[in-house]
Parts: sequence; C-alpha cells; structure tokens
Amino acid sequence: MPGFNICGIGGSLAATIETRRDHRWVFEALGKGGGDLWPTNALLILQSAQRPNFKFEEPEMHHNQEVARFAGKQDWEPITMTWYDAEQSPDVSFHMWDWIQHVSRFDGGNSPGGEGQYGAPFVQIPGYYKREGQLSMLSGVGVPTERWRLCNTWPKENNWGDIDYTSTEIATIEVQMRFDRAMRLQVA
Repeated sequence: MPGFNICGIGGSLAATIETRRDHRWVFEALGKGGGDLWPTNALLILQSAQRPNFKFEEPEMHHNQEVARFAGKQDWEPITMTWYDAEQSPDVSFHMWDWIQHVSRFDGGNSPGGEGQYGAPFVQIPGYYKREGQLSMLSGVGVPTERWRLCNTWPKENNWGDIDYTSTEIATIEVQMRFDRAMRLQVA
C-alpha cells in the first residue's frame, strides 16, 4: 500500500515515523517587556492553545477582461489560549487582570505611561505591555520538535468564564492573544 510500511512492505517509512500530537505542547515563555508583569514562580496551567496562522492580502491588478492577484501584506491572526484558573500564589488570574491594566488603565489612576482622567481608559506605551511568547510542540519524550516565537504579544480579549452553583467544571480563563509577528524557529 503506498504511503505505509507494514512488516517491511510498502512505499515509505510512515509507520516508523512519529507524528506530532495535539496534546504534546507547551507555552514555554511569557517574557519580560518594559515592566515586570509575571512573577517567575507563576504557574500557567494551560488547557488549550492555537498555533500561529497568517493570511496574505490580495492586491488586484485589473487588465482588460482579467484580474491578476499578488501576495500583499501578511497578517497574523490572534491565537486563543485557555488557562485553568488555579488557586495558587501568585494568582495567575490576578496577574492576567494586571496585564490588561498595563494595556489600558480602567481605574483612571496613575500609571507609568501617564494619567487617565475621570475614570477614562488610558492606553499605555506598547513597550511596557507587549511580551515575548514561545509555543512549542513536543515529542513523546518531551523534546521540542516545533517552536514558535510570538513577538510583541498582548491580551486582545479576556474571558474569565461563567460561574454556576450546579456545575462541577474547573474554572478557566480564556485569552485571545494578539501579536505582531510569529517566527518558526529551527529546532536542533
């Protein structure tokens, strides 16, 4: 059978090659920007995430009865990450809120970038709230086989989820991360 190698018969070594698995991955880093948002002992327990996706704009050139299309600007789509909301110290849920406060102050208080007035949101300096991230796919023995660097990551949308007296589900925090660029790094 083409594409399979069973008992030495077949067209390839596909049966002897390990495939990447959806459940073997880790968000390895949430690096520092201009401020110190994440304590080094914060444990981010992730449930799910997405790998980076991009699309090209398609500029069109019209000529007579035809249209030619070209690859234009590249745009990286935000990724959604879901954390388990663990009761721990330091409190990751609080630090996510603090990160949002570094993007835009909702309380109108003093901030490193300036002051908001009358409770109006105040947008901070990007170098202060953007962070470097790293997402890796792992082999069966925990060695990275695919690594993505997410440049200038920040929380675009946050959802602390529903709460319900009748539920026994584990609470999660869903965050849509926006980033400027993703780079696929060489894994040795």
